[in-house]
Parts: sequence; structure tokens; C-alpha cells
Amino acid sequence: MTDTRTDSHEAAGTVWAVFGHRFALDGAGGRILADLGPKGAAGITLAVGDRVALRGAKKPCAIKVTRLTLADGSTRTIDWPEKEKHAHPPADPARAIRAAEAAGYTVAGVPERKPKHFELPAAKDGVRHTVHVALDGTIRKAVALAA
Repeated sequence: MTDTRTDSHEAAGTVWAVFGHRFALDGAGGRILADLGPKGAAGITLAVGDRVALRGAKKPCAIKVTRLTLADGSTRTIDWPEKEKHAHPPADPARAIRAAEAAGYTVAGVPERKPKHFELPAAKDGVRHTVHVALDGTIRKAVALAA
């Protein structure tokens, strides 16, 4: 399935390098790296000097191509698999706060949810800590922060 949740980017230009399922494009916006993905590159032959146009999702290091138009005018649509969504179990941040307070910590901020625990900024005996509280309310560890 095509990823449409990120910024769409269009570019056109000349292929100046090809490496596996990626290629570098020299166009009006400068040089960019384009990624077809291993499955998307199947059946597409690109060579240095080819003129192409593309549309895709802009990522930090490359454009994940979703549509590629070749010099002969043919257009290929490339579907990317959806990212696996992590189903985190429900958790109660108030439970994490209660656990930290029961252990003598003064919670000094909002709990940050992690996949298997909460991290809470807290203090105990004048020392600041990051307290890791498991989803069941048990304290996994407390990391003292530098003063």
C-alpha cells in the first residue's frame, strides 16, 4: 500500500547514478536520492543518463518513489507496504505516578509512555531521577540525573 501520510514530493531530471533499487537524480532542485524499493525496482531498468520524473514521499535521506515516469512516457506505480503498527496494551499513567509516589518519589512532570513502561521525571532525597515504571505499576529502575 502506498504511504500517503508523508509529504509528497515531485522531481524530474537525469539519472546520474544507479545502485540496486536506488538511483540518484540530477534535476532543477539539485541532486536527490530516490528509492524504488526492491519490489518496486523489479522489471525497471534504469541507466545513467535516462530522463525520468517521479513522485514520492520525502524522507530524511531519500524520496520513496510511488510513481515513476520513464523517458518513453510509460508510468509505473510503486506500492510500499504499510509499516507495522505496534499494538501497545492499554496503560494508566496515573498508576505509574502512584507507584513512584508510594516509593517516596515526588513526580515533577508528565509520564512519558514507552512500549513496556512509563518514564517519569521525579526527585527523591533532593536528587533528580528518571523513574521507569512498568505497566503493571512496578518500578523497574530509577536513574539518577547529573546535578
